[in-house]
Amino acid sequence: MIVNWISIVIVSIFLVISMVACKPSHFSSLLPTRISNNPNIVLIMTDDQPPDTLSFMPNVQEELIENGALFENAFVSTPLCSPSRASILTGKYASNHGVLINRPPEGGAPAFDDISTIATWLDDAGYNTSFMGKYLNDYDAVSPFGYIPPGWDDWQVFIEGPFPNKYFYNYTLNENGDLVEYGKEEEDYSSDVLNSKAVDFIHESKDEPFFLVLSYYAPHYPRKFAERHRDMFQTPDQIAPRRPENFNEEDMSDKPEWIHDRKFAIWHRMDKIYQQALRSLMAVDDGVGEVMQALDDIGQRENTMIIYMSDNGIAWGEHRLTGGKNCPYEECIQIPFIIYYPRLNREGRSCDQMVLNIDVAPTIAQVAGIEIPKSVDGVSLVPLMDKCDGAFRSDFLIEHWPTKKGSGSKIPKFRAIRTKNWKYVEYETGEIELYDIFTDKSELNNLSYKDNYRSIIEQLDSRLDEILNK
Repeated sequence: MIVNWISIVIVSIFLVISMVACKPSHFSSLLPTRISNNPNIVLIMTDDQPPDTLSFMPNVQEELIENGALFENAFVSTPLCSPSRASILTGKYASNHGVLINRPPEGGAPAFDDISTIATWLDDAGYNTSFMGKYLNDYDAVSPFGYIPPGWDDWQVFIEGPFPNKYFYNYTLNENGDLVEYGKEEEDYSSDVLNSKAVDFIHESKDEPFFLVLSYYAPHYPRKFAERHRDMFQTPDQIAPRRPENFNEEDMSDKPEWIHDRKFAIWHRMDKIYQQALRSLMAVDDGVGEVMQALDDIGQRENTMIIYMSDNGIAWGEHRLTGGKNCPYEECIQIPFIIYYPRLNREGRSCDQMVLNIDVAPTIAQVAGIEIPKSVDGVSLVPLMDKCDGAFRSDFLIEHWPTKKGSGSKIPKFRAIRTKNWKYVEYETGEIELYDIFTDKSELNNLSYKDNYRSIIEQLDSRLDEILNK
């Protein structure tokens, strides 16, 4: 009898040792404890992605949305790449961080004061930090080309190359100070290269808390896709035509001068753009799956917060805009935004509170246990990650400065305010727009010239002054 019990104990010990040796993901709690148990943070960022495209991304759906929080009213305060990215890294409105457009001297990387960002905060707190992919526009104008901003321990960033390929093929990466050229072969496709680098970084960081920014160029123009995805989204059963209510808006007479005479978007061209954009997002979706697998490999899935977002939205035929993103309309400012963090929530849910790009930095700071700097304009989203109820934000500022060229050069400088029910826009031309978002989210009817809305305009104008002068 005693011998039998001894045999059972020996077998049990052998089974436990075998399970630890195998290290499957569901036994991650048996992995060796690392030096610090601070949560890891992964920020996955796309470029020019509309929120509705998330439904075509299976890994994003199954890994992040089904197990995290989908914020259905997420926006950027300045709908343009560099100003938005600077806001994400600092938590500030563009008028406060000073990156106003994409090109110097008023914008881009040369205009960015990078002395205090999420990277420096987390690096000072002992995190291993990495930025991969697209940084701010005109990063190559910062001298020398090997410049690495403060706070980043690992730097794998695009040097802006010749148009139109830029960051998809035939590009150069600054790899920790060394300029490395990539060609036009299938294995050079940039999203796949970034995915591989991200997996390597996660594996190498298994013994310490890490912060990874994985910043894709997709689905930005020219929307290059990996060859393996060429045959996707070919037929109507795979992809239906995208025709929101304000696609090729018929009556534009109530709109400001910069837009009211625009020609109709060519529908089949918009369909092609949509198809190409979705194909380019498939490698991003593959990357989400690879990141999750890498976290499982090192036993850190449960200890990692993942934020998925775009730097701005984009219009593909709405209000006759064909790729514009500097506008005050919902298509330009609304973005996909997901937070996955098992420590605070394990069930998928949707939140309708208004959240912003300026909220990313304070959210990351709080999760990492860092004091949020007083200079930050955004607020931490941690309270919403536990449960999405109650009041959160009542309004926010939208800003735009005319760009040097492109569609943004035709839009006059404006400031705007978005509340739960209203959007009010003031242009430097003196033109104004007012939309009842509650009943007219497609922004088809400008109410600003109707007398019975005078008091609402006065209230919103006053609130705009308040936000800008605080």
